[in-house]
Amino acid sequence: MRAKPLAGLAKLMLAGGIVLLPGEAVRAQSFDAGIEAASNDVRAGISWSGGRATVSADALLDLGPVDTSLRVAALRGASRHAGAEAVADVAVGRNWALGAVTLRTEAVGHVFTGAAQRMDFGELVVGARYDLGPLRLAATAWYAPEQSTIGGDNLHLRLAADGGIPGLPITLLVSVGHTTGGGSDPRAARLRPGGDYTDWKLGAEYTRYPLTFGIDYVGTSVAEDRAATSAFADLAGAGDRVVARVRFSF
Repeated sequence: MRAKPLAGLAKLMLAGGIVLLPGEAVRAQSFDAGIEAASNDVRAGISWSGGRATVSADALLDLGPVDTSLRVAALRGASRHAGAEAVADVAVGRNWALGAVTLRTEAVGHVFTGAAQRMDFGELVVGARYDLGPLRLAATAWYAPEQSTIGGDNLHLRLAADGGIPGLPITLLVSVGHTTGGGSDPRAARLRPGGDYTDWKLGAEYTRYPLTFGIDYVGTSVAEDRAATSAFADLAGAGDRVVARVRFSF
């Protein structure tokens, strides 16, 4: 039963690689990795860990023209993903420099383990970043084509800004996002609990390498009375909350 979704994700990643990879061979430019503990795994304003604490490990390999990354996170049996215990996010991406603006293209596959049913799905990502001194502005779109595991298709748009405080190892972050899509299957509530919604985040990070401490306030406009019609909505992870996190980089 799992061969089909994994094959689909493999095709998505391969398609991304064909678009992103140049004809010549590539060599590793850098390698970064880290381990993080957080009070919640929040994505697009909603919890993927059922509102519970989580740990994750990630690695990024920069090949010059392209980069590949892997992040594995504990989901603690979250009902949003049919009781999955963990998810692996596998991505292939490329940055395109256009003057002061950097464009980003990426293909991402989310592979779940321990779920009661097939939950894997893939997304395509396009974004733009503009750096102005210590300030960074970004606009990004995540699009998941129609897939049965998410009950249709899904589009998440996000505007973000972050900047360091001069003379201090502190970065302030702010972002706002909007999620929309189609599909009436109950599994559509995985990524859109209660239908289309807006989310926001205010945060701060303190970095003393190799440690980074962060705290975020996140909130959503999710309508709980509408979301309650699907178990995949997981309302315990859709409300306003404060998220604390600490990361060890190496």
